[in-house]
Amino acid sequence: MEKNYPLQLLSTWRIGGPAEAVYWPETVEDLSSVWRRAQEAEIPVRLIGRGSNVLFPDEGLPGITLVTTSLRGISWGDHEVRVEAGYTLARLAQEAGERGWSGLEFARGIPGSVGGAIMMNAGAHGDEMASCILSITALWADGSIKKLERTDFEFAYRFCSLRGQAWVLEAQLKFSPGERDRILQAMKENLTKRTANQPLEEPNAGSVFRNPPGDSAGRLIEAAGWKGKCIGGAKVSEKHANFIVNTGKAMSKDVLALIEAIVLDVQLKYGITLQTEVESILTGNRGVKAKEDIEEHKSIR
Repeated sequence: MEKNYPLQLLSTWRIGGPAEAVYWPETVEDLSSVWRRAQEAEIPVRLIGRGSNVLFPDEGLPGITLVTTSLRGISWGDHEVRVEAGYTLARLAQEAGERGWSGLEFARGIPGSVGGAIMMNAGAHGDEMASCILSITALWADGSIKKLERTDFEFAYRFCSLRGQAWVLEAQLKFSPGERDRILQAMKENLTKRTANQPLEEPNAGSVFRNPPGDSAGRLIEAAGWKGKCIGGAKVSEKHANFIVNTGKAMSKDVLALIEAIVLDVQLKYGITLQTEVESILTGNRGVKAKEDIEEHKSIR
């Protein structure tokens, strides 16, 4: 366990103050044990993956931050795979493609972990995680671990009904047989598009806003004139307007201020309220809470 660990090292945005304690459990049982003990001792505890869709606070986080990146167990079956939450999604997609298994072509360029991708129903190129899930094993707030079949929870656009209630520890995914060369070529093309259209060379957390029905968040933000605009060290990417990049010294408050300004401006100009896709972890008097607007459909004000 590391004390006073820089949260910026756990985020693709490279933003965040010191975490009081960070621990990388190597087994699901270890993770569950630490979680339960923290709960019993009334110590704030939270679970994160590769930090590719999260904004940490500048003041840091109290309690224990559990990082799932050491949970990388995997077992390949007959066009099925059982994989732990910390496994890299892009690596899983590549390995499935090498086997001639189709289903994760869209995920080859997504930088997050399997667990995080399921919790936000990550997707690209018209496909999403929901299409290949058979079952999941999840950690619940009381420290218990339960297996759920696909029919036990719901998915929608960038939404999983488990969010805020449980955290994915392991998943069973299904694939379809396909032509290996065609699958790998599709992945290559997706990666080429991603490199051409997204600011991968700068620290970011992927798409900041969800696309509103029938429109594109990036198009709206660009049309409103936000490309290249900055608040502090946070800048709207000149390559893709739905990305906010860290120019070197961005703070959480800079990103939040930029998000708030964009939401307000787009609302005033086009009557559309953009919804955030990224998760902002905030500190409060009662520990740590996640500020999410997915179920409530609220804008950040």
